[in-house]
Formats: sequence, C-alpha cells, structure tokens
Amino acid sequence: PSATPSTTPLSGTNAPKFGTVIPNRIFVGGIAANTTDAELKQFFSAYGAVKDTKIIADRGGVSKGYGFVTFENQEDADRI
Repeated sequence: PSATPSTTPLSGTNAPKFGTVIPNRIFVGGIAANTTDAELKQFFSAYGAVKDTKIIADRGGVSKGYGFVTFENQEDADRI
C-alpha cells in the first residue's frame, strides 16, 4: 500500500465525518424523560432567541434523554 494524499475536498479541515452541521445548534444531554420541546425552548430562551428545539425519541416515542437547541444567532449559541 502506498501513501497517497487524499483528494477529499474536506481534507485538512475540522469538518465532521458524519451528520449535518447546522449553524447555531447546540447538543443538550441529560434531558428528563418527561421534558417537552416547549419546556426546552422556554428554558434556553433565557440565554438568547431560540429558533427551534428537538428532543430525540426512539421509535416508540420515548425520549432518549438528549436533543438539540437552535438559536437565532451564533453569539447566543457560543455563549452556552
């Protein structure tokens, strides 16, 4: 096997290998099983304008205990 440089356009960057990067979005773990998207949005609204929230659930609709909060601007997301 010879070592040849990668021709992948993203080589040399810190881009993730999997998933989609959504600007102003943060990961939130340790969410109580009975927390709703509305409650999550209300809580994080204290830190800036929240555009969207998403709690991840399994196929049965049971919360997996984590989710994502998307802020209107990057400054609010960075502050968290």
